[in-house]
Amino acid sequence: MSTPISEQQRNQIKLQGFLEDKLRWHDYTHIAVDDEELLLAERFVHTVGRARAGKPELIVTGCADPQRAMDLISDVVAYEDRTGVLVDGQRLTASEARVSLLIRDVSTPFVREKRVAQATSRFGSGIRIFQVAWPDGGGCFPSDPGYDHAGHPQQALWGSQIDSSD
Repeated sequence: MSTPISEQQRNQIKLQGFLEDKLRWHDYTHIAVDDEELLLAERFVHTVGRARAGKPELIVTGCADPQRAMDLISDVVAYEDRTGVLVDGQRLTASEARVSLLIRDVSTPFVREKRVAQATSRFGSGIRIFQVAWPDGGGCFPSDPGYDHAGHPQQALWGSQIDSSD
């Protein structure tokens, strides 16, 4: 006799099937976490699949439009493909991407377990994760003094701003 599976388990199986299919044909795919119960700053889009090629997975937080987050990720991937370079603290100019971007290494247990769990479960706990952040209207990034958190909410996953014990 088989044990019935829960709705959550059924959804997990569907997601795994979706990921398997996408990764069979593409280098990576996106997962958008756009739960209305989360603050806008905490909503995010991340990649799954880049770690397979030894590249960091990418995450964008606080983007009200998941498609825009995917576009920013695409800009970073295209830049890395052109130059072969993507490092912590790197800034891409508006001529290299749609807008100026800041790349930060956020490869912490919190991010691996609470933000990119699908990538971590697929490729292991040693994967690297880089956050893609964009500036506010004044050109400041989320960790800069004077950044407009109210007008441009992004959860900066680097540094002491996130409790890694969560």
